[in-house]
Amino acid sequence: MREIEPYRNLQELQKAIDNGGRFYNLFTAADDAVVSPGELAKAAGVYTAGMEAFLFLELAQQKLSAQDRKAVFELLQPSLQKRFAIAGPKLLVPSSVGCECVVDQAVVTSGFARFMKEASQLGGFVMVPIMVGKVMTMIPIPITDTFCIYEFFDDAAMTSASAIVTTPKDKRFEHEGPIRVGGAMRKIEYKDKEPKTHELFLETLYFTKLDTI
Repeated sequence: MREIEPYRNLQELQKAIDNGGRFYNLFTAADDAVVSPGELAKAAGVYTAGMEAFLFLELAQQKLSAQDRKAVFELLQPSLQKRFAIAGPKLLVPSSVGCECVVDQAVVTSGFARFMKEASQLGGFVMVPIMVGKVMTMIPIPITDTFCIYEFFDDAAMTSASAIVTTPKDKRFEHEGPIRVGGAMRKIEYKDKEPKTHELFLETLYFTKLDTI
């Protein structure tokens, strides 16, 4: 999970994403007004321009005007533009996250987080990949053993329907005000006859602190 400081103007963001890529991106040049997949991945701190890179871009440009956001999109290589149009994050309010999403979908939502002190009431488990010899296998792990669990609300009253948002077990949201979260939708598995309180949760990959929504 990484905190993103949104860029305040187009020039700063362009400088960050038109960066020449890593040393092995031999045919990529910095400051050429064309952003390649390798450059976007480098700016996002990942190695491929997939979901995480698109989430980074969405949060990084959140303070820009509509006109500047259009200019950012036009900087992307045509193939990257097509991929972003198809696989870019869905923007939702927290109360819509659980009912308008599918597993592994990229989502950005803004709201108010409340840590679940009694997280065991959520129940369920997640499938975690591990290596058994040379074979990758999936094993069930209680969701509370893997993540810190938050209820995520539309407003500060925290009375509306909520989404479930998680952070890594060793990290928590420290901000008391609104937060914008970018992450991936994951499935909660349940044992037979176990109450299914939520079917999906949003695993936080990036976040920003907000002053207001």
